[in-house]
Amino acid sequence: MSDNDVTALAEAYIEAYNSGDLDRIAATLAEDVEITHHNRGAHAKDKAAAMEMFTGAGQVMPDKHFEGRINLQVTGPDSVVVRHVFVANPKVDIPGFGPAGEEIRLELATFLRFADGLLVEYNDFG
Repeated sequence: MSDNDVTALAEAYIEAYNSGDLDRIAATLAEDVEITHHNRGAHAKDKAAAMEMFTGAGQVMPDKHFEGRINLQVTGPDSVVVRHVFVANPKVDIPGFGPAGEEIRLELATFLRFADGLLVEYNDFG
């Protein structure tokens, strides 16, 4: 994969995530995707589990999105790291994130790896 290809895949995933459209998000994920939010204790080991996580998060944080991109750097033939800010206003208290109604802003380093045009590994720290 070229740098442009992996960058385009990362952009497509971020745009799908920011849209909140579950079908768009699902279209970016491999069946064996693994998603880990290292500082929040959230982990999904396949597409079905990941979609459950996205569905639940969307119910309690319907406005969740990434903004304030600091950098997107290609780190390998199939990988990028993105430094950006996760923003949400939770409808309920979320341990490890924040209380209901209070804006959450987390600066993240998100590592994305792709295979066959789909996200296979997602790790964020922050």
